[in-house]
Amino acid sequence: MFPHDGKVGFAQIRTKAHNPMRYFIHILTDKERLIDPDGSEFADLATARAEASQSARDLMAEELRCGRPVPFTWQAQVADHDGNVLLTLPFARLVFSEVIAAQLSRMSRPTSPEAHLALIERAKTTFLRARNTNAEIKDGLTELRNQLRRLAQYSSALGNGNG
Repeated sequence: MFPHDGKVGFAQIRTKAHNPMRYFIHILTDKERLIDPDGSEFADLATARAEASQSARDLMAEELRCGRPVPFTWQAQVADHDGNVLLTLPFARLVFSEVIAAQLSRMSRPTSPEAHLALIERAKTTFLRARNTNAEIKDGLTELRNQLRRLAQYSSALGNGNG
């Protein structure tokens, strides 16, 4: 019924899909480009991308394990055997949405002294606000404790008067 034997067609499809390509996963840090000298064979670019994503996640986890901040500005690059970069994966995009990743990328770039001063002022304001909130909570808890003591005294007085 079929013009070709099903086994032959399957073998041909399998052979075509099983031609792995060598891809190289390079890492761009804030200071240098770490070159993958050997590369690895992957079925296709999507598989190489998945491996690059996992490698980036592993590197971020290692930075955290070592007590260092997550390197959101780093990038993983997938290149072919000629050195052509086929895709770039910013680490921040593996953790955050595109919008937040772009904001993080802009924030981590060197800024002017005025921007640093503004950031310091915002940090001071936030600290003072947190200190004031802490004091308000402490005062509220003290007032609550005093009211509970009075309530206990009233309850005790009522209990002794009826008994």
